[in-house]
Amino acid sequence: MSSRPRADRRRKATADRRTRAPVLKIYGLLVFIFLYFPMVIVVLFSFSPTRTIVGLSGLTLRWYQELFRDPGLLTAFWHSVVIGLGAVSIATVFGTAGAFFLSRVEFPGKGVFRALVMLPFLLPGIIMGLTLLIFFRNLGVPLSPFTILMGHVSFTTPLVMFQVTSRLLRMGPTYTWAAMDLGANPVQTFWYVTLPMIRTALIGAGLLAFTVSFDEIVISYFLTGTWMTLPVYIYGMLRFGLSPKVYAISTIIVMLSLVLIIFMARYTGRSAETYGLRKKAGP
Repeated sequence: MSSRPRADRRRKATADRRTRAPVLKIYGLLVFIFLYFPMVIVVLFSFSPTRTIVGLSGLTLRWYQELFRDPGLLTAFWHSVVIGLGAVSIATVFGTAGAFFLSRVEFPGKGVFRALVMLPFLLPGIIMGLTLLIFFRNLGVPLSPFTILMGHVSFTTPLVMFQVTSRLLRMGPTYTWAAMDLGANPVQTFWYVTLPMIRTALIGAGLLAFTVSFDEIVISYFLTGTWMTLPVYIYGMLRFGLSPKVYAISTIIVMLSLVLIIFMARYTGRSAETYGLRKKAGP
């Protein structure tokens, strides 16, 4: 007798889930349309033959061709690439060291310290930009690529640190202890055991950090002199009107960001315990 009410409840719960499923699908679809529709519009009008965003008639690659004939824009693009790669390189070293510190060392106030480390990334960009500008001005450091690079390192390092910290905590110290029990020194343990296990986390964190650095405008704006990155250059273009070239370069940035995010999701989604073993070639 007692099993029949439970079976009825299960059937009712299943029916309720089936009823809610179409509603949730429609809701999710509307959310995605709201998020991505502006991007679709930007991509669409980057192929418009006219200089307005209305009255689309035909398709053209004219604005993409003009991009490659704009030396200032190409220079700003390479500036962003250089700053992004430099910031990722430095942030990977600092962030990995910080990750080992947070995951291996116990000290009072560790939770507070962990929250403070994330402040450069969590604080509004205008606050970080003003703070760094005042800091460099007081030190007498002129605005230059160096100041932009240090500004980008300040918010990319926490990203790398917490990505690697998460992987180290999932990995645990067991593998390290096993390697040392077998006679490996700390350097060998890191190079042959720990580094291969956190490699995917490092790649994913680096891709995320580069994406964030490449798109950053607020901090870059405060720390830029005559050496401009691409977002700052685009902001300067918008002062003189909405040119279709802005649509074209925005489309390129969106596509680049999507590719980097896809690769980042691939690497950060792997388990720390998953490895690809290569079979040794025979003699």
